[in-house]
Amino acid sequence: MAKFCPEWVFSACVAKAAGGFLTGNIPLSSLSTKLTDGLNQYYNEIKAESIDEASTKILEFLNEIEAGSTAIEYLDAYIYKRVKFHANNKPRKLQGLFVDEFAPMKTRDYSAEKAVILFKAFVFSSRSGLATEVPAGWEIGEEEGIGWFGDLIKSEPTIFDSL
Repeated sequence: MAKFCPEWVFSACVAKAAGGFLTGNIPLSSLSTKLTDGLNQYYNEIKAESIDEASTKILEFLNEIEAGSTAIEYLDAYIYKRVKFHANNKPRKLQGLFVDEFAPMKTRDYSAEKAVILFKAFVFSSRSGLATEVPAGWEIGEEEGIGWFGDLIKSEPTIFDSL
């Protein structure tokens, strides 16, 4: 039975890897491996290379637009937006009686290319005044219903994760 990762989960992981690379001393490959190891416990195999590829392209894009110190703000706001809202800006309900936003998909809806395109669109909309404000002090791990995904995003990789 197909158990594909939801696109928003994959895209949030890509942004987390890019942000972790910018703020830490850990190679991007270690971040990607740590995230895919966590995702692969719940979904069909996701290759670390796909998160690595998308994160690299996002970092190159942020460099091209000379984001500088706002790069982390874009990445954090993107993670917030993907966790809190659907693509149509409808609030995402992570926990509910008839809803499971982490449920595996029947078809693969994510790719490195799509993650990059969606991130670029988010940045362009933010730069044109349609910014998503991250509330002060917001932590993904404190989000109601985030469960294992919050733990994965908050977890800090080690150099050994890339071995």
